[in-house]
Amino acid sequence: MHVLNGIILAVAGFGAMGFGLFLFYVLLPLFYASFGAGVGYWLGSFLTSSPPGEMSMIKFIFVLGGAILFACSAYFLEPFRRVLIGIGLGSLIGGLIASALGLTGFPGAIIMVVGAILGTGITLALFDRFIIVASAIGGAGLVMDGVFLAFGSPSIFNRAGIAEFAIGPIVVWGVLAAIAIGWQLKNIERWTRNTRPAIDK
Repeated sequence: MHVLNGIILAVAGFGAMGFGLFLFYVLLPLFYASFGAGVGYWLGSFLTSSPPGEMSMIKFIFVLGGAILFACSAYFLEPFRRVLIGIGLGSLIGGLIASALGLTGFPGAIIMVVGAILGTGITLALFDRFIIVASAIGGAGLVMDGVFLAFGSPSIFNRAGIAEFAIGPIVVWGVLAAIAIGWQLKNIERWTRNTRPAIDK
């Protein structure tokens, strides 16, 4: 089961790393649902104090609820999509940082809330580029978690080591995120030229 969960996390992470901005404009509800599921996953982990990779029924409900909530938001709260994406991406990154620092329970949830607030502010100022950076960082973190969950090695993919000042996971996370940011910035004009909604042009 851990192998399957790890593969799913890794595939979702690679998708976010390579095509975060593209998915936002082309598959808006799916994009919202994917990050809503990520938010639900980490929030469920922190509130139930269960470790990443352990999929309890309560955590599954959080994942499903987050996906449905954010997907519906893409339709019914369309004028506020910038705020919503800021909340989704910011809280996802907050969850990844909290897990890397070994924070669980209420402190981890607080980090997610802070991330959501910061993400909202940054999104309103730098929309496309924030989506690129946030999806690259979040996606890279998911890839690392997925690989380590599925195979249990190498240790450089174990982001929990960051809490113990391990350099390897920080370097891998940074390199993966940098590659994804460079790739998405290279394609930003091509992806948004014909897909960006009129209100964003």
